[in-house]
Amino acid sequence: MVARQSDLETAPTAGGSDPAGRRLSRRAFLSATAGLVLVACGPTDRTGPLRSASPSSAASVPPASPATGSPSPSLPGPLPSRLPSAVADENRRPGNPGWKAGLSTAATVLGYLDRTSVAPGDSLGLRVRGDARLDARWYRIGWYGGEGGRLMRVDRGLRAKLSPGPVVDAASGRSEEPWPEVLRIQVPPDWPSGMYVVVLEPTAGTAGSAVFIVRPGAVAPASVLYVSAAATWQAYNHHGPSFYGTIPAGQFHGLTVERAHEISFDRPYSEAGGAGYLPRWEAAFVRWQERHGRDVAYCADIDFEMHPEVVGGRRLLVFAGHHEYWSRPMRDTLEATLATGASAAFLVANSIYWQMRLEPSPLGPGRRMICYKSTTRDPITATHPELTTCYWRQAPVSKPESLVIGQMYGHAVRSPADWIVVNSGHWLYEGTGVRDGDRFVSLVGQEYDTLHPADSPPGVEVWAQGPVVTPQSGVDPTGHPTVHTATVYTTPAGGTVVSAGTFQWSWALDTFGQHTYRGRTTPTDARVARVTTNIFDRLGDGGH
Repeated sequence: MVARQSDLETAPTAGGSDPAGRRLSRRAFLSATAGLVLVACGPTDRTGPLRSASPSSAASVPPASPATGSPSPSLPGPLPSRLPSAVADENRRPGNPGWKAGLSTAATVLGYLDRTSVAPGDSLGLRVRGDARLDARWYRIGWYGGEGGRLMRVDRGLRAKLSPGPVVDAASGRSEEPWPEVLRIQVPPDWPSGMYVVVLEPTAGTAGSAVFIVRPGAVAPASVLYVSAAATWQAYNHHGPSFYGTIPAGQFHGLTVERAHEISFDRPYSEAGGAGYLPRWEAAFVRWQERHGRDVAYCADIDFEMHPEVVGGRRLLVFAGHHEYWSRPMRDTLEATLATGASAAFLVANSIYWQMRLEPSPLGPGRRMICYKSTTRDPITATHPELTTCYWRQAPVSKPESLVIGQMYGHAVRSPADWIVVNSGHWLYEGTGVRDGDRFVSLVGQEYDTLHPADSPPGVEVWAQGPVVTPQSGVDPTGHPTVHTATVYTTPAGGTVVSAGTFQWSWALDTFGQHTYRGRTTPTDARVARVTTNIFDRLGDGGH
């Protein structure tokens, strides 16, 4: 991302009223994600069968010690899937690395799709700005022998036309790009569920890209559902005003908009040539699970509201990257799914932090997001206070994210911290050989979660715990000590919810992309891969 001016956000106390007093810059720390570096694909871990183990009690914070159990710089190849899966079959097909061509930060052609996710048979429109001819190459993202994608379709000789500038609503800050549609396709019935990238290759200039998700069709559902963070990608989209302001602050097509309270999917992503946060936060995880042939299907987070049927029949919901923005129907779907006995793995941080609302745009339902970030500015507070677009933990909503996740957001880190093992006898660590006090190097960042016992479910256990350094050392904005934790608990329905409390979990699974933040690099680590395998094996596609 492009460096931005200071954005002071006030963080709330757990379950409290409007925050006041303490203010510090979170956004300045988020701006350090500038620059995408594509690294050669490296192999992942070899894992063994799961041995039964009983959870042990949580340990206290261990003293600082040298790193033990060094990370593997080059990890051995994958094992076959424990169960046959469509993903394993799909990744035996020939791959093509051409999808990376659209990830340039200097793209001269931009585009977006008129749907965030589609099912086989759905209609999908491609909208492009420019004055050139181009080809559109459609790729599914996976492992594919290390190529990372499979070419699914090519449309040649498309004509992009000059179009008017963005339409910006001065009152809300909402920016939309009414670009002409250059192509409409019907999603083929044989396109597997997955993450997809459309590379827009002009006859002259630099390629850009657009992303979408194919939801599972009418086939037998996969055991695991991977949930992509489309809402949070859009919240940080700086193609026009975002929920964090404009670049430069206050200057966008002559308007003074410090922070939008309404944004739209009807525009390209500003990051990675239009690919959003796929390369930074999610591609490494997708590559890992597809390389190992895990039985997984895909959806966008907003599908929990727009297409809640997608969660039916799943044993495990997996979240990777950054899942900060949730609507009430999205959270309701998640909680209802957990109430059936399903499990969830939040291999993320800063999840379910802001409540937002979805509304339609001229292109269709669920294409606009509303988030005032205020209990006083949001007009819905007076009539439907439970829908107020403020922190979930904040009154009048008063539903801390920890009630679902097990813990909740702490803050940004000054630089990545080491993950420190506690409760090493827990089944999550089975087969890793770790002991209490062992460290996973630079795994905790860019932001972290921490345990608030008073607002967490009964029986929550801690399986990692260690100090972090934040912009304001000693306490996070809520006054809580700056300690990273990872938690796990059993739901009343018998499912399990695992929380890692860090954005950077996927970085330790696969070498694709940039894994450096504020001068510290997160290496691939076979122990992190083994923990991830344990989660899938025990809670997801490893059998009952």
